[in-house]
Amino acid sequence: MNSICPQCNSAQYKIIGKPKTNGISINFINMDYNVVQCTNCDIYYVAPQISFSDEQWSKLYNNEYFSSQSGWLIRKRAKELSHRFDKAINYLPNKKINFLDIGSGEGKTLIEGLKRGWNVTGIDIVDNRIDEAKVKGIKFITSQFLQYDFPENNFDFIYLDSVLEHVLNPDEYLLKIKKLLKVGGIVYVGIPNEDSLFNYVRRIIFILIGKKNISVKIKPFDSPYHVIGFNNKSLKYIINKINLKILYMRNFGRKFDFLSHRPNQRGFWIGLFFLLPIEFIGHLLNKDVYFEVYLTKNN
Repeated sequence: MNSICPQCNSAQYKIIGKPKTNGISINFINMDYNVVQCTNCDIYYVAPQISFSDEQWSKLYNNEYFSSQSGWLIRKRAKELSHRFDKAINYLPNKKINFLDIGSGEGKTLIEGLKRGWNVTGIDIVDNRIDEAKVKGIKFITSQFLQYDFPENNFDFIYLDSVLEHVLNPDEYLLKIKKLLKVGGIVYVGIPNEDSLFNYVRRIIFILIGKKNISVKIKPFDSPYHVIGFNNKSLKYIINKINLKILYMRNFGRKFDFLSHRPNQRGFWIGLFFLLPIEFIGHLLNKDVYFEVYLTKNN
């Protein structure tokens, strides 16, 4: 069984715990899996390597994967997306941008790109786009990213938010992205921080409720199905390995997402009195829940 690190190929790791499962994934599991961390590059992964088929992954990423959102959260996420695009444009000399969104999901990133007059392409293993993203001017491809033949040196801006943690071979993704990117082009990567204070607190809670053998790092067999996990060291390791240049990087969190719930919902009070204080402290300690990084290639 393949248990070597998918990022640096080291065979040395420490076991973090057993992955949590759900009612869908439990039907596909036929091995004794562990969540582990490479002792060389710090990346979190699953050993032995997961061997689900494309059909099984599609069942996991069905329409129910995208939960309903409040009007407040929709507006907040739209504002965040617009700000990310504005920042990317500051690095780009071209006004007419060839844009690629990998892992398009509901397609809101595609809609924003089209509004800006860009040449927009999206790719995902399943088509979960909302109707507004199924319009003329948006090219959408239903395929595995690594299996689709894109022209090289073609895209000015490639967007990769909440994707790398879902793939078993992140270095292959970034190598291909580098080939597709024009010289001077921009790659946006957004990815969770597995060493966040939030996960540390979750670990304490799991111990207290008798679940110390369950990993709080990555959730390969339960939503959101993260099969790879990064911290500050492992994220910079893979960027250096692929020979991309960091233009901007930050660690951040979404501290007011409890407002996406109504006051009569449990999520509102959990977010207000539990998650909000943890995220504020995590921010002060540089252990927030998410990373974003803008990358480029020079040659």
